[in-house]
Amino acid sequence: MNGTVLHGPPAAPDSRGRVLDFRRRGAPPRRKRPSLLLELAKPLAAALGLVALPVGLSAWVLTAPRFQLRDVEVKGGERRVPADWVVQALAPLQGENLVRLSLGEAAERLHANPWVATVEIEKELPDRLKVEVAERRPIALLLSGSSLAYADEAGRPIVPVRSAGEREEARRAGLLEVTFVHPPHAGGMAAALEVAGDLGRVEPDWAAKLSRIEVLGEEDFRLHTDALPFPLLVTKGQVKEKARLFKKLLPELARRYPRIGAVDLRFSRRIVVQPAPEPRPQGGGAGA
Repeated sequence: MNGTVLHGPPAAPDSRGRVLDFRRRGAPPRRKRPSLLLELAKPLAAALGLVALPVGLSAWVLTAPRFQLRDVEVKGGERRVPADWVVQALAPLQGENLVRLSLGEAAERLHANPWVATVEIEKELPDRLKVEVAERRPIALLLSGSSLAYADEAGRPIVPVRSAGEREEARRAGLLEVTFVHPPHAGGMAAALEVAGDLGRVEPDWAAKLSRIEVLGEEDFRLHTDALPFPLLVTKGQVKEKARLFKKLLPELARRYPRIGAVDLRFSRRIVVQPAPEPRPQGGGAGA
């Protein structure tokens, strides 16, 4: 039997709102802890980078052709240490890396010249050396035995005088010959020149013709001048007074002593005249 299914009226919507499906939230995902090795690797890599950069830069500076020595700038060189000589002395260092170049070695090469007093060397990157040289200044000629040398203010020899022409040229330049009877002492050279200056303030002509000063001690000197036929023995600090007195007495001394060997002005109240020995007769025979 066929039947009919009857449906009732549709249900009214719920006035309280829609009912949503409720899904249970799962557990939160677990965070992965970073690796300890990775944590240590990061600062290590940074440190290696900080080290590698300067090392690489240094390696480049020490090997790059840009930093090879090419130019030498010289100041202060004069006649005895000319700039050309300085450049030539440092020529073996050309092409060396300027950063690694030893300034001590460069200075040692320049000090091989006895006329060099002081050397100042400065590096100017990328390829230049700046050199300033001061020369030793000769103030006298040091006579020792038969050898003659230029001497500095301390009385130290610089280089020998090699010829009679060079000796005459030095004398024309105003360099006096100074010899020490005893081993040279500190201040002896300066004292000898001081005595010569005192003589020049009293008797300029005698001083201008001074040829040699013998240093007898710390304060005693023997002066040889072409203006007088005999030497003068003087004491430092008394030259001006004694030279004035001696000049007044010179005509009387010349009258009394036709031949004078030396005049000693070192005593406080007297002048000692040493007569020159009589010349020996030449030739043989009983008379001689």
